[in-house]
Amino acid sequence: MAVLQWGTLIVCGIATLVRVPDAVRGHNRAVFGILFLATVCSLLSIPEPYSAIDRVLGGWNLANLLLRFIVFGMVFLVGLRLSKGLGAARARRLITGPAGRWGLAAACLAVTATFLLMDTGGSSAGLEAHSDDSTLNAALAPLYAAAGRSYPALVSLILLPPLVAAIMTRLPWLVRAGAALTLLGAAAAIASVPASFAPGQWDSARMLVNYVAVLGYVLGLLAFWFSGQISRPGHNTPATFLKK
Repeated sequence: MAVLQWGTLIVCGIATLVRVPDAVRGHNRAVFGILFLATVCSLLSIPEPYSAIDRVLGGWNLANLLLRFIVFGMVFLVGLRLSKGLGAARARRLITGPAGRWGLAAACLAVTATFLLMDTGGSSAGLEAHSDDSTLNAALAPLYAAAGRSYPALVSLILLPPLVAAIMTRLPWLVRAGAALTLLGAAAAIASVPASFAPGQWDSARMLVNYVAVLGYVLGLLAFWFSGQISRPGHNTPATFLKK
């Protein structure tokens, strides 16, 4: 699992660095921001750097709560860029409209409420050491995890139809590959919500689902970008949009 954690961080870091030149030139800095936030999330998912950062914040696992809000912001940006890049006006309206706003507000409220109700003293990445500290923590830990994954699952659910549609078109193969990778990430993000309630012996599988979600989205965006680099000027595809 440590290999998967550090491997995800390395992939996210490389994807972010690849986008630096374009970001410096002012080309689609939002995608650079998404990849940078994904790198930060990956860093905060690794026990050693997580503990060091959380100790600076007081050692009450505020870093974990911060991680949830960073994920929400990253997912919102992903939804905006992909829905526009894929020409999915309905998906964009759902994400930015009342359904998306209420979904985000409910997720933020649920995450904050469950975090405040739990005993979170002592840094522990993913709150793993606190999931069975007490009857209350044992009951709230899966609810907290599910709440943190609910908004990414909502946005992923909204993006499923345009992603499937992109795969079924005759767009360049790299664009369709990007859509397929993103679809894999979206499916994993949706599956991560019920996986939050899996018994303890399924911890490794649950973590695998979470990392597949991150890697699917990051590699999908990277594939879109590479396709944009080699596409013909003026050829209007999701890849060229993500390149701009």
